[in-house]
Amino acid sequence: MKLHKRIYCIEGHWDYGDREVEPSVEPVLQLLHGMGQWEYARRDCATVKELDYFLQREWNRCREGSILYIASHGEPGMVQFSDGEKQGIETLADKIDCTGCLIHFGGCDVLAIDKSRVRDLVTKTGSVGVSGYEKEVGWADVANSPALALELLLFSSISTQGINLPDGRSARRKLTKLAEQLQSKFPECGFQLHTKWDS
Repeated sequence: MKLHKRIYCIEGHWDYGDREVEPSVEPVLQLLHGMGQWEYARRDCATVKELDYFLQREWNRCREGSILYIASHGEPGMVQFSDGEKQGIETLADKIDCTGCLIHFGGCDVLAIDKSRVRDLVTKTGSVGVSGYEKEVGWADVANSPALALELLLFSSISTQGINLPDGRSARRKLTKLAEQLQSKFPECGFQLHTKWDS
């Protein structure tokens, strides 16, 4: 059975020292849900094996129009989990069907790679597009690339602007405009959004 359209978030462990409470992106997802914009599911993920489990058992059941949000540390072309475990985007692409959906990487530098690799990811997964960062971003630090604000606006705008991801004719124009607006407001983040219609 297909799950309703949602933001499906797989969140790695951030490992910020001796904090008693691990930071999380969940409050952002709760805010979007509380405003009536998105249903969501969030899963803690510490290993590549857990990533595979969530992708196969849950993500691949999400309806078109959903967003796969991978919130973890990153490096060019890779997402990172606990104990140095990493997953390359090409290997990730082999595991998922993202037809009619958007993939967003919340980790630093994940999209600091040749654009051909991003295009291949879009094509291989069938996604509407892939977004993320070419630079190291902060989370809630105004002076250091505030990714929290950018991601809140990204997800909120897709909902409030009525961007129907599977609808190619309107989604292409609206996503391109939204990406330009976010790049203009947050130039220090190195935000990129590549759609399946980009050359």
